[in-house]
Amino acid sequence: MSSAKGFRPVKTKRAFEEVCDQIRAEIQAGRIAAGDKLPSERDLAEQLQVSRATVREAFRTLEIGGVLSLQKGVKGGAVVMHGDVKPITQTISDLLSLGGLSLADYTEARKCLQKEIIRLACERATDEDFAALEANIAATREKNTEAQIEDRTALTLQFYALLARATRNKAMEILMSAVTEPLAYYIKQIGVDRSWDVAASRTKVVQHIRERDVDAAIAEMISHMERLHAYMLSRALTAAD
Repeated sequence: MSSAKGFRPVKTKRAFEEVCDQIRAEIQAGRIAAGDKLPSERDLAEQLQVSRATVREAFRTLEIGGVLSLQKGVKGGAVVMHGDVKPITQTISDLLSLGGLSLADYTEARKCLQKEIIRLACERATDEDFAALEANIAATREKNTEAQIEDRTALTLQFYALLARATRNKAMEILMSAVTEPLAYYIKQIGVDRSWDVAASRTKVVQHIRERDVDAAIAEMISHMERLHAYMLSRALTAAD
């Protein structure tokens, strides 16, 4: 029999990866919970029979992954977090920046998610949700200059977060945050489309949701997102020229 091609000798996992796996296993088993403080580098290194440098590298890896928060000071240490969507958001942002994810595919995925969020919001949104959404839109109307781009960007992210919250589904909130926050980079780079009253469009979306009109709410939101996509694409092409 001819020798197989493409296979390589199996290598053992690096020590810090094993430490990461053990910490994750303890969390998944419920023996370590969010808010708990892990043993010090020295104590954990002794327990696992590895170097402190190995434990330190594992801690940093888990911090980047949103699992741990490394706090400084006498009372500091590695504390288990409640979960952080930022690593996912950063990955999507990097893929967009590096060309691993096209703007068209990104927008299509956002539209698919947004349709389901609107469907659930039409079923579950409360008066409190509508009040928060309308307050957000009112604030957006006031932030229409280039000097206010940071505030306007924050309000855009908040609008989508409020829609997701109205679904009463935590997974939807997490997914919405992960796929929406990369927009912040684009908005800051391309500026505001002054020919478009974005607040008016969002007002229509909210009104349709209040009326529990799923089809109308989705249609307005998709139109809203497609216009934003076209503007982002046109500005990106202009910058490339």
